[in-house]
Amino acid sequence: MKRVLICHYRVGRTDGVSLEITKRASVLEEMGYKVYLLAGSGSDGADFIIPELDFDRPEVRKIADNSFKTLKNYTSEQFLMEDIDHLAGIIAKKLKTIIEKINPDFILIHNILSHGRHIASALAFYNVLQESNIPSLATHHDFFWERDDFKEPSCKAVDQFLKKYVPPVLPGLEHAVISTRAAASLFKRSSIDAVVIPDTLDFTMAPWEKDEFNKDFLKTFDLSENDILVLQATRIVRRKGIELILPILEKLNDKKYLGQLYGKQLYNGKRITETSKFVYLIAGYAEQEAEEYLQAIISYLEESNIPYRNIQSKISAERELDKSEKKFSIFDTYAYADIVSYPSLFEGWGNQFIEAVFARKPVMIYEYPVFKTDIKSKGYEVISLGSDSHINSQTGFLKLSNDIIESVCSNVVETLLSSETSEKLGKNFKIAEENNSRDTLKVLMGKSMVHV
Repeated sequence: MKRVLICHYRVGRTDGVSLEITKRASVLEEMGYKVYLLAGSGSDGADFIIPELDFDRPEVRKIADNSFKTLKNYTSEQFLMEDIDHLAGIIAKKLKTIIEKINPDFILIHNILSHGRHIASALAFYNVLQESNIPSLATHHDFFWERDDFKEPSCKAVDQFLKKYVPPVLPGLEHAVISTRAAASLFKRSSIDAVVIPDTLDFTMAPWEKDEFNKDFLKTFDLSENDILVLQATRIVRRKGIELILPILEKLNDKKYLGQLYGKQLYNGKRITETSKFVYLIAGYAEQEAEEYLQAIISYLEESNIPYRNIQSKISAERELDKSEKKFSIFDTYAYADIVSYPSLFEGWGNQFIEAVFARKPVMIYEYPVFKTDIKSKGYEVISLGSDSHINSQTGFLKLSNDIIESVCSNVVETLLSSETSEKLGKNFKIAEENNSRDTLKVLMGKSMVHV
């Protein structure tokens, strides 16, 4: 049996890359491969852990904080580069030990060779791949030059480093991206041709429904059966644009809009009463650097009297049940959601979008660049938040125009009540099934590994 090693900073979480790794591991096992997962600490289900791959470690964060924008904790760029070399050496040594142990026929590398959060890991993998000559595929879900935090190198040495290693050109190393936009960006910058493997989902699996395990979901979070649940399933980071949805939630709970729903039945059969309210479910976890952002979001919700539940501590990638604590799967949240919030400013593709489509839920979506280039043209029915926003001087948050907010609220009410909504959601499902299915992933992965 041929062996595949899949590598990332983390696995087994609810972020998009972790979810895609889980899907690819499953497909590869179905194709007859033995799959091993390698990640940093803080992962669930990894076969091998290299603690120094965790991008939240102090030494990794120090390098990232000084490699971009300004060199603030080093007296010279030489000392920064020495720290990068030192950390890369530690990771490379441990990586070689793991490779010698399992002798993989193929290595899949996710984001390590393209992101800005942990550039020492890129050097480590470059050196090991160059020495081992093991056929490899580097999948780039994000590029450092697309992110405000990472697109400005702090010094010449870092700039030269990034040009050589992030991403690198090596014999036996192929490249993949998850959108046509990313493919064009990579070729323009590095003259690297990459195959496009979009986010996918198994559309043949059982639907995410209310069942014996999650029957206490509403009770657990003190929710009413008549509440209208607005799901935020993404991680909590600034680029997810979560603040854009807050004024919409505030307006939706006004009698002008909520009152239109009283005594009526939604597309999914839920009956709305005069005690019903729109409740915001924050299900995704907050990255370490986004804790202040999360607190600012919660402060806004509380000051504006917007009903919400921060349920992230009881949500995991998979269902968990032990004597001390029960955790619902992120997919259990879709079973109870009435509408999904997806106000991301930037996405590599859009995992939670495809999940909402599979769950047959209406989606409020900000038209981020990849949505425009790779998704919108397929014909999905969505509630658009547009693609323009501005800074609110009072809150420091991004905000949509008042006209857009009013339009979105009207569209939400119309969608929730329309007898045509279920049919439109079924159409969305079929579009995704045709373009982003497990079969699509299997074909593309097979082509990428044809020489193994």
